[in-house]
Amino acid sequence: MTGIRYITDDKGKKTDLVINIEEHQEMVEDLLDALTIEERRGEESMPFEDFVAQFKAERGVNE
Repeated sequence: MTGIRYITDDKGKKTDLVINIEEHQEMVEDLLDALTIEERRGEESMPFEDFVAQFKAERGVNE
């Protein structure tokens, strides 16, 4: 696959990955989304309507 390079340590073990964003922007965005989802997996959630109401209240939006 073009646009992807591995960086290895002195023993040849892969330690880092360099991805050309121009070539693989969509894949990088999907990867970052997946990492964010995993990071937030244990967080509490709230119904969308409650979020909208809280968002509007915090910003002084009246409807």
